[in-house]
Amino acid sequence: MIAKAFEKFNYTTVIISNLLLLGISVYYTTLEVKWSFFESQILNGIIIFGAFLLTSYSIDTVARQIILDRSNTNAYHLLMYPLIILAYPVESVDLRFILSSAAMFSAWRNFRIFLETKREALKTRRLFDTSILLSLSTLLIIENIYLFALPFALLLSANIKRDIKHFVLLLITPIILIPTIYIFIKTLSLEFFLFSSYFVGNEFSLTSQPTFTVSQAPLALIFLYYVAAVFSKMIKKGVSLQRRAVDLAAVLFLVTPFIVVLCQEDKSGSEYHYFSLILVYFIVQLFLKNRNSSIVNFIFMSLIASIIIFNFLL
Repeated sequence: MIAKAFEKFNYTTVIISNLLLLGISVYYTTLEVKWSFFESQILNGIIIFGAFLLTSYSIDTVARQIILDRSNTNAYHLLMYPLIILAYPVESVDLRFILSSAAMFSAWRNFRIFLETKREALKTRRLFDTSILLSLSTLLIIENIYLFALPFALLLSANIKRDIKHFVLLLITPIILIPTIYIFIKTLSLEFFLFSSYFVGNEFSLTSQPTFTVSQAPLALIFLYYVAAVFSKMIKKGVSLQRRAVDLAAVLFLVTPFIVVLCQEDKSGSEYHYFSLILVYFIVQLFLKNRNSSIVNFIFMSLIASIIIFNFLL
C-alpha cells in the first residue's frame, strides 16, 4: 500500500507529492484571503504553490539528504508534508505566514548544509543565503528577526571551527539588505506590505479558554505522532551532541509558538505553516530503516481517514 508506494525516492513519488501540493494550492484560492500581494486567485495560487514547493524541497534536503541515514532513501516525507498541510484548520489564507515560513525553512536548509559541509567556500555561500532568506522573512513579519538568534546560538554551541567572518556575515547582511529593500519598495509606494507585526496591532488577542473543534482533530493526531517521534528520537543512543542540540532547538521552537497560535482568538490557520518542517522531520523518523510496513500504513491511513472525516465530511 502506502508503505510500498513511497518506499523509494523516485520521479513517481515526487510527481504525486507535487500534484497533492498543487491541489491544496487550488483549494486555498477558494478560501477567504486575509493578506496577499494580489487580488487575483490565479496569482495567489501560483505564489502558494511556489511556497509549498520551496518548503517541500527544504524538507527533502533536511529529512532525506542530511539528517537521516543516507542509506535510508524512502520518500515518506513527500506524502507526510501534504497531509500535514491538509490537517491544519485553515479558515482563511494569510500569505505572510506561508511565504515567510517558506523563506525560513529554506534558510534552515542552507544552515544545515553549512553545518555539514567541510568546504569553506560552500560554507560561506550557504551562510550568506541563510542570512538573506531570514532577512526576507523579517521583511514580511518583523518578529522573524528573532530567528537570527538560532544560527548565532548554534554557531557558538556547534562542534565546528568558529570563524569571526561567519558571525560578521550573519550580522552585516540583514543590516544592509533590509533597509535597502525597504527604501526601494518605498519608492514604489508599497511599503505597507513590509514589516507586518504578529503581536502588535488590534488583530492579536489571546483567549483565556481555548476552544477545540472537530476540525482540529487531524492536527491533534499529528501532534500525537510528533510527541511519540520526539520521545523516540531523544532516547536514541549514539546521537552526536551537535545533532541533539539542533533537535532540541527545533522542539523548543515549535512548542511555545504552537501554544500561542493555539490560544489566539482570531487566527486564519495559516500560522500553522510555521511548524511544517519540524513536524515532518520528526514524524518521518518513525519510518526509519527496517520499520514494519504495517506501522507506516497505519500512521498514514489514520491521518488520511481523520482528514477526510473531520475536515470534509463533518
